[in-house]
Amino acid sequence: MAQQNFGMPQQPVPQQPMSPHAAPQYPMPRLPSVVPGILLIVAGALGVLLAIGIIMIPGVLFLFGGGGNVDAFSDFASGFVITAVIVGVVSLAALVTGIVLAVRTAKKRRRIRHAAMGWPMYR
Repeated sequence: MAQQNFGMPQQPVPQQPMSPHAAPQYPMPRLPSVVPGILLIVAGALGVLLAIGIIMIPGVLFLFGGGGNVDAFSDFASGFVITAVIVGVVSLAALVTGIVLAVRTAKKRRRIRHAAMGWPMYR
């Protein structure tokens, strides 16, 4: 059983000097997640591929149909072009937002990790 000092001063526990390169003795703080940025990058890339596919659909249908009346086909294809442009713009916005979010989160994670480990920050 452990000894108890009731009201008596306790003896200080001798500690060895810490090296400046030693890891800290407290737990690492919770780091922010890069998952939202990566998901936006993936969604943006898939959306750009979808926009390219949408813009190709009328041309493929025109070729499979054997050509024909180009004036009537341009009316049909205009709806596809508008849809592809909208999907492409939204996807590019998601892609750029994901890249910016992932880079900012990675920098924040690096700054937190360096501060927790006691390493110097360069820049």
